[in-house]
Amino acid sequence: MGDNYMDEREKLVLSWSKHMKKATDFDLWGQQLEAIDEYQSLAKQLRVHERESDEFTDEQKKIIGKVAACLELRSTILQQQGLIDGLTLDDLKKVEKTLKNVWSCTSREFPVNVLAAEARIGSQSPRSMQNEKVHLNIDEQNTDDQRDLRIGGTLLPRPIPIEGKTFLYIRIEKIGLKDAHNYIDSFITISVKDMEGVDITVCQDTAVAVKKEDNYIIFGADVYLQKPLEYLPQGYAVFFEFKHYKPKKKVTSTKCWTFFEQDEIKEGLLNLELYKKPTDKKRKKINLLTVKPLFLTLKLSVNS
Repeated sequence: MGDNYMDEREKLVLSWSKHMKKATDFDLWGQQLEAIDEYQSLAKQLRVHERESDEFTDEQKKIIGKVAACLELRSTILQQQGLIDGLTLDDLKKVEKTLKNVWSCTSREFPVNVLAAEARIGSQSPRSMQNEKVHLNIDEQNTDDQRDLRIGGTLLPRPIPIEGKTFLYIRIEKIGLKDAHNYIDSFITISVKDMEGVDITVCQDTAVAVKKEDNYIIFGADVYLQKPLEYLPQGYAVFFEFKHYKPKKKVTSTKCWTFFEQDEIKEGLLNLELYKKPTDKKRKKINLLTVKPLFLTLKLSVNS
């Protein structure tokens, strides 16, 4: 009975691997419609087994869910013309190998950071696609995934220049806090919001800061806004939320936040005062965190 049970599982995984190979072959040959159909069909099968199957362990289900997420992301790339980054065929070949070896791999060893890939793809997609989100179920990802994402961050690459358009690059130098040395796995989330507090570009997270000096946490992180300033609506602001990990509660918490508005954009250093949480996305209820001269220090560069 046990051997037959294992045989059925192995046959199922082998079938999935064959379907994935078929899909990637279509993708390689430029047959996008056929590839999309195969990716979506296999992803649906994997999602069913991820949620409902009692044939696989919890760890194996995590891997199966990640494979499904990769297939969904690749399908999104093929459907949206102009997406140039996110998840490549080479990535999928590594994923296929992991699927074949689902018995001996762990989810922590998964070759693709699916949450970071989703962030990269979302930054290039139309706003409607960003709002829909690929079904990665971030809240359901295991703790290791979330910590890996915190440590590595989700900062996006420098966007391709557009003739006649202006891009803003931000270097996050440091943040000043009286108890700077107490924060664990601290990072900053960057977002651009309109006057109603709605995100108008994809949010980005810095990598976890590893250096502290006196009352400062040093980031040295380069952030590239993914849309030209000319494409942003009047009254927008760039937000920065300082976050850290609380191991006892196993949660990521926001300590403070700040922002600058479009009329503050100019080349050079910019010191922003810090505000108490919660983040007020509409910028109407703002309370200083401290009266001490402690700031978020940025360096702005405007390229056209």
